[in-house]
Amino acid sequence: MNGGGNCFRILLVTGVVAWIFMLLSMQNAVAILAAKTTPTTPQGVFRLQCDDQSLSRTEERLLRGVEKRFYEVTGFESRDYAPVLIVLHGLESSGQGLPNLRVDALEDGQPRIQVDLLEQDTPQSASQKGRLLVAAMILRECYHGKAPPVGSSIPKIPSWLSHGLATLCLDEKTQKTIHAPYLQGGAPPGIEAFLVERPPDESNYLLEANYDARAACLLQVGLKGNGGALFRKWIHPDFSAKQSDSLSSNSSWPSGWPMQKVEREWLLLMATSSREEKSVTDELTSTESLRRYDVIAKAIPMDAGSFEKLRKERGWKFTSQGICTRLSALRLQANPLVVPIIDSTTDLFQSSKALSGKKLSERLAALTALRADTLRRSQAIDAYLDWYEAAKVPVCSGLFDVFLKSQESPVRKGPVGRYLDAVETRGW
Repeated sequence: MNGGGNCFRILLVTGVVAWIFMLLSMQNAVAILAAKTTPTTPQGVFRLQCDDQSLSRTEERLLRGVEKRFYEVTGFESRDYAPVLIVLHGLESSGQGLPNLRVDALEDGQPRIQVDLLEQDTPQSASQKGRLLVAAMILRECYHGKAPPVGSSIPKIPSWLSHGLATLCLDEKTQKTIHAPYLQGGAPPGIEAFLVERPPDESNYLLEANYDARAACLLQVGLKGNGGALFRKWIHPDFSAKQSDSLSSNSSWPSGWPMQKVEREWLLLMATSSREEKSVTDELTSTESLRRYDVIAKAIPMDAGSFEKLRKERGWKFTSQGICTRLSALRLQANPLVVPIIDSTTDLFQSSKALSGKKLSERLAALTALRADTLRRSQAIDAYLDWYEAAKVPVCSGLFDVFLKSQESPVRKGPVGRYLDAVETRGW
């Protein structure tokens, strides 16, 4: 009887273990099915793999925008190719060479393009992210749904193409300010030199942004007119086409693009984009700095009673923060002569709560006096500079020509002079 009870318990335990194993198998099957049915972007270019739902939604919006802009810029048509797998990893994987791009061949003869990214972008990975995404999309069009042969090398995306296309796909503002020194007399850049130019290091943001903008302008010019069709043929050539004219042959320039014509339009586009730079980076004159300061100071009452009343109104904190922000922005461009009055006004707003009525009146009076003294000094400096520039004019005004001319004096000769004239007349 006891033996039968033990046998029953063994069978019961065996059944429970089998049931647990079956549940685990079902769970794994559901997980695999869920992984296979991960939603893709609207046109099927990207498939995201991420455990964090909130982060997943943010990345999906980014990928949808990149996908839309890619098709708008390049003119490619949506194809039923295998999607690019985007895998997000935690910061613990930051030391594993991420982000990166890899290409494999699947058993069904399709390519597997995967981009491994970090969940939280670091300063080093943020600039690579966009280039990896557009590079994966270019490779997807290059392979056109067929896995690469075993042992073949992955086509190398030229730097100008990855930087330029990433700039156009990730930034809605396609026209950027470009530093174009050739407009001030320098030698204009050439496309051949730009194609072999090494992109700046990612730690130097300004140089890298300037390179990205130049590359984006080059791509925009090349894609104009019939250039889009030639570009798509270069990425996805016909089997009958010469392999030297395709991206697969490591060609760094679409052979159908006329380099001289593209270069001329490229320089014109960069020159147009660089026009915005002067108004942003140049230092203002003292007169213009005071004028802009007066525009901001219109909202500041210069008597203590009105200032105290304004300080007690609702929204005072928001108003004062807005004025201080505008003053800080003006300080970056203002003439050094006007900087003290900007700093005094900013300090007045920041310390106004701790000032009594008497102190407030003294500060406002001092601010008014400083404004008048600054205006006086500005006018004196402008007058001196006007005189200095006038004195440098190489053309004479003619006002003193009468004094500069010497009148001819009559010739007066004595006996010796008359004798010498007589000798000179008759000859020696």
